[in-house]
Amino acid sequence: MKDNAITGTLAKKADIYAIETLGIPSLELMENASSKVADYILKNFSGSCINVISGTGNNGADGVCIAKILLNNEQFKGSIEVYITSNIDHATPEFSHQLSAYKKTGGALHLITSSDELPSTGVLIDAVFGIGLQTRLRDDKAELLNALDKKHFEHVIAVDVPSGINSDTGELLGAGIHADTTITFGRIKTGLINNDGKEYSGRILTEDIGIPDEAYDNVLS
Repeated sequence: MKDNAITGTLAKKADIYAIETLGIPSLELMENASSKVADYILKNFSGSCINVISGTGNNGADGVCIAKILLNNEQFKGSIEVYITSNIDHATPEFSHQLSAYKKTGGALHLITSSDELPSTGVLIDAVFGIGLQTRLRDDKAELLNALDKKHFEHVIAVDVPSGINSDTGELLGAGIHADTTITFGRIKTGLINNDGKEYSGRILTEDIGIPDEAYDNVLS
């Protein structure tokens, strides 16, 4: 596992190389990644209440895309709630695209303004912060992650990396959410197997989402 590990910083560069140089659409990679998480949920929690907690970056876009895929799948017998933790006016284009598609499914949507509005039961999909988080959290975001981490969910699934963990070093950046399962994409991130990341990641599953080895070879050389 360690031999194939890559920092989150280099993983992001590999993503960019795949998109900008190899011409793979970013939304295609996002759909592939989200489908892997949705498949895991369908196999293990198809009748559960699924709560997606989402930022407005591309990790959050993954979370909203997961919700969209589940609602469009006839095998899913549970329910979906999406909770957005940041101002959607500052969202990435990918997030805005996924949110628009999710709204068309008629799924439930909540804009969180305080930790009192957070879910407390069912399965939690952690898509607040992804591999790009490198600096200590602001107090309001740390409070939100701490509040979520104290709740007793049926299962917590982190998308790519548990929120609050530096994907390069594994350092806890002020607060975080303990995952039961982390589903990471392309290559395992060094932050998942070092320092605090080892405690917060739970079981780690690494899924191929269509980023060619050429992209990783380019950023590692």
